Order: sequence, then structure tokens, then C-alpha cells
Amino acid sequence: MANFLNNLRLKWFLTTRALDSSVDFVKILYQIYLNHNKVIHFRNGYPVYSLSTPALFSKPAANFISRALYRTIQNKNLPNMMSFAVNDICNATCEHCSFFTAVEEKGRKTLTLEQSKKLIEDAQDLGVSVINFVGGEPLLRDDLPEIISSVNKDFATTILFTNGWNLSARATELKKAGLDSIYISIDAATAEKHDDFRKKTGLFDSAIQGIRKAKKLGFSCGISTTMTPESFRSGELDKIVELGKQIGIHEVLVFDALPSGRYKERLDLVDNHKWVEEMIHSAKKYNQDSSYPGVVFFAHFSSYKSVGCSCGTSYFYASPYGDVMSCDFNHAKFGNFLEEPLWKIWDRLTTLPEFCQSKWGGCKIKDSEFREKEVVSSGMGRDAINRVSTE
Repeated sequence: MANFLNNLRLKWFLTTRALDSSVDFVKILYQIYLNHNKVIHFRNGYPVYSLSTPALFSKPAANFISRALYRTIQNKNLPNMMSFAVNDICNATCEHCSFFTAVEEKGRKTLTLEQSKKLIEDAQDLGVSVINFVGGEPLLRDDLPEIISSVNKDFATTILFTNGWNLSARATELKKAGLDSIYISIDAATAEKHDDFRKKTGLFDSAIQGIRKAKKLGFSCGISTTMTPESFRSGELDKIVELGKQIGIHEVLVFDALPSGRYKERLDLVDNHKWVEEMIHSAKKYNQDSSYPGVVFFAHFSSYKSVGCSCGTSYFYASPYGDVMSCDFNHAKFGNFLEEPLWKIWDRLTTLPEFCQSKWGGCKIKDSEFREKEVVSSGMGRDAINRVSTE
């Protein structure tokens, strides 16, 4: 009789409390990862907390959770995110760019459409549930929609990073291809400053026009911005968040400037965390106000408060030539998927001591100790890039 009553009481408890418990779990989960837990958009009926994660309760979210389970069963790191640079050309000349003078290798052939599809298929076989399409400027690749269409949307969410120049003209075909989310780069809240930073007149106005078109089509839309200590001190972040609110953006993704690529000589950014912590704290008021877009920080993701620097542990970057790197900002190469299976490259990468687990304390590229290691390169050019692979 006692067992019957206890089971009955348990069922009643689950019936009345399970929903509240699930909501609490979701809120805490996102609070840890994003530093906020507000829903920023409903895309196709599914709640979105960040463009950089699958929509909650969607099939890609189920894949993410399932892979996390297998990760523990296999005691093996599996990638949940890939950034794929689909081309090596751009119509802007941004002063902070981590691609040009670093990843770019003139004379090498970019991946064909079929090779790009194979890379995506292999990445999804490894468990990738978030695919970022980057460049160069990805919208300068004509067959980008075909590449996006090749993604199995039951297992991965798709995100485009663009400067917005061609977005208005191409947004409809991207929607038909199944793209979920778009980050548009805005580095200053006025056309004059933004266009000067990116050395492209008219880019700001084109980006804003593209955002408006993308929103009408139902995309989850975010601003991707890079803050330097100087721009943050001048109040640029607050201005960009206010701009985002004004145009109805869903999220502002903030990258603190890294000593990589064209900023490789900026050693003032190495081991410099105080201003970044101040910047993250300054956004708290926006994340507590539902009228503002969500504001998330790369530096928070890579800190001990979230998942840590997960490059090469649960994330990798694929260049336009098929080279596999631990992230967009670390340009050391660990193999090329055209020369050997992607899973072998991943296995080699994730068993290196520097990548077998996430690094707490922030991005490896900003850490002076890691910058001395041969598996880390901040983009010193082709001849100086270390190749870490087996013959």
C-alpha cells in the first residue's frame, strides 16, 4: 500500500511540477552559456535564445543533445559547430580582418560545389549541429544557395555571416535554400564611421537595407560587431545596441578585437581582460530588458563562466581550400580534408594536449602562453603558419 501511495504521489508531483522544472532548467542552461535567458525570436514557431544555437525543441537541438550523450558514452570530443569559409574574396578592406594576410593564399583553388557539399556531409557525420557560412564575403559566391541547400536541416541549423552588401538582393534565394539565421557586420552606429572602418562607401546603408529585407522574410537577424578598447571607451557598443533596438534586430554578437590577422601586431590585446569584463558587465541592463535585443559576447563564451575556449574541442574552422583549423583566429593547420578523411583530422586535433579539453580563462589567441605554442598561429602569413599534421 505504501509503495502504491508513493508512486501515486510521485506521478502527481511530476504532473504539477515537471513543466516548471523544465522551464527552470532551460533558463539556467542559457543563462550560463549566453549570460542571459530571454527568448529573442520565434522562428518557424520555435523559440530562439541565440542565433548561434539551434532553436529550442527543433530537430537540430535534439541532434545537439543526442551528440552530447554520445560524447560521454564514447569519452570522445565531438564537434557541435563548424565555420566554413566558402570563398577567399571580399569587397571590403576591414582593418581588423582575421582572414586576409592570414588564411588567404592566392593561387590556391577554392573548394568546388561538390567538394563543399562533401565537407558539409562529413562534418554532419561527425555530429555538427551548427554550421556558420563565412568568407571572405560569402554572398560573393554565386552557388552559395546550393551549398546551403545541401545541409541536412533535420540535424543542423545554418547561419550566415555577411557584410550585408548583397543581402537585400539575395535574401529570397537564401530563404528558399533553408538558411535559418543571418549575422550582419556593423562596427559603428553611423555610416561614416562604419564605412571608414571597412573601407567601403555605402556599406552601412546596404547592410541596414539587407537587415530589413531579411527580417521581412522571417530570418533570425543579428548584428555582429567587433569592439576595440578604443571603440568601447567611446560608447560605440551602446550606440550599436540602440541601433539594433531601433531596427528590430534580434541579437548583437560582440567580438572583442583579437591580435590575429590584420591585428596580429596589436599586442596590447594580449592578456588584456579588464576592459572586456567591463564591457560584458555594461550589457547587463540590455539583457534584463525584453525591449532590447539579446547581447552576447565571444569573450563570455570562451571564459570560465560559460564553455571556455572550445576551439579544436567542440568547434573547428574549414578554409576555402579545405584546410582544417581549430578556429577562425588560430591559423595553424591540422590537415586538409581533400587529402585525408575529416574524422582523422578531427581525431588528431582533439587528442593534442592543447585541444583535448576546453581552455578556461578566455581565447587562446589572447593568451601569451598559448601564443608561444607551435599549434597556435595568429596569422603571420603562409610561410610562418605551422602545419601540424602527419605525413
